[in-house]
Amino acid sequence: MIALVLCLRASAPATAAMYVIENPAGNISNPADKMNNPATQTTNPASNIYNPGDRLNSRNPLSPPTPPPAPAATTSAAAAPAQTAKAVQRHRAEIPQKKYYYKTVGAYVSAAKKSFSNDDYVEFLSLTEDALRRVNAGTLKASPNMRHKLQQYRTFGYGLLE
Repeated sequence: MIALVLCLRASAPATAAMYVIENPAGNISNPADKMNNPATQTTNPASNIYNPGDRLNSRNPLSPPTPPPAPAATTSAAAAPAQTAKAVQRHRAEIPQKKYYYKTVGAYVSAAKKSFSNDDYVEFLSLTEDALRRVNAGTLKASPNMRHKLQQYRTFGYGLLE
């Protein structure tokens, strides 16, 4: 009996090697992978159109400033800008006017960034307003790029509060 078990055990790997299944789908090649498909090479023709409005927020010295459009002579059009100016002044009155005593514009900018990261938008606006007020008064020196950056901070801050 032991000899029979040993004989069956020795022939078991040989029978398993006889029944190896080969996968016929492993040799299939897809010719569509090698074909040229022009639909995958799309280019947008509208991306090459020149738009001078793209330069509005950048201070490129090579681009000439665009003059503001002339206001219409109608009475309703003249009343509309006055109302928007009052609305902007009313909105700016909500920001408390504080005085900060930083020595450089960079200190104002870094303090404004800290207040922005703390989600204190009123403090962010009051810092930029004070910096612009001091720059316009002449008590704080700032380069034209820093002035432009502060003006962008101011418009961004008022946009956040709306």
